[in-house]
Amino acid sequence: MDRAAAESLSAVLVGLGASGVQEDWLPGETPPPRQPWDDGPEGPLPSHVSLKAWFEDPDEASVDAGVARAFGPASKWTDVEDVDWETSWHSAFPVLHLSPRVVIAPPWDRVDGAVVIDPGQGFGTGSHETTAAVCRAIDALTADDTLRTALDVGCGSGILALVAAQLGLEVRGIDIDAAAIENAVHNAALNGRAIAFSTDPIESVTEPADLVLANLFAETLAALSTDLIRLTRRHLVLAGILGAREAIVRAAFDPTLGEPVRDVDGEWVCLHYAVGARA
Repeated sequence: MDRAAAESLSAVLVGLGASGVQEDWLPGETPPPRQPWDDGPEGPLPSHVSLKAWFEDPDEASVDAGVARAFGPASKWTDVEDVDWETSWHSAFPVLHLSPRVVIAPPWDRVDGAVVIDPGQGFGTGSHETTAAVCRAIDALTADDTLRTALDVGCGSGILALVAAQLGLEVRGIDIDAAAIENAVHNAALNGRAIAFSTDPIESVTEPADLVLANLFAETLAALSTDLIRLTRRHLVLAGILGAREAIVRAAFDPTLGEPVRDVDGEWVCLHYAVGARA
């Protein structure tokens, strides 16, 4: 329907007993989500929208009649099947086998030996290509039993830190988002681990780690390159990099660290820099 009429129709629906009304894009017209690197103006609002209304126990004939009186007899409505949101939510987070030694499970479907992650405000449930790539790297790198410590920069849900801890490393995690840190601490408790998570800025961290992990946007990785290199004693794993933006990251790290090993999954790239021994 015409967006200009949506507000009036919303009021009519509420008057007819709707407990809520949602305005949305028409099917197939929803724009891609705005990304942190999008610096241009936001696109225009749609000229036509769909409306979805919720009724506890609607008198469908009265609703149809009320809408027809307000907007004409040609107005059409379609019933939408009610959804069990808890079941739908749970089904979105299955058990994930990311590598030979890394299994991720939600708390309602625990698996022996799995890292348990409760989806929350911190990024990282294991389902995204970037998270999976870093988990594969951690599995491979911890086969070297001389690695002792890890630092997860931008730890989000704490998933990478927890995987590293499960595979034998002493781990710290930092994130500028206090809600993410709260989620990470909660997930550590679910796994029976006490990991040092904090909102300490990266420039305040002084102790290097054998393995540094950073699953962030390309521009953020480039901006943090000096500190990420400074804190890496042996291995640096970078992810969250769209292939089209890989050059931004490579320009910031390659001159100092040399050419990385690339792990490409779809449109996403993970870079592993073998730093070697550093004082």
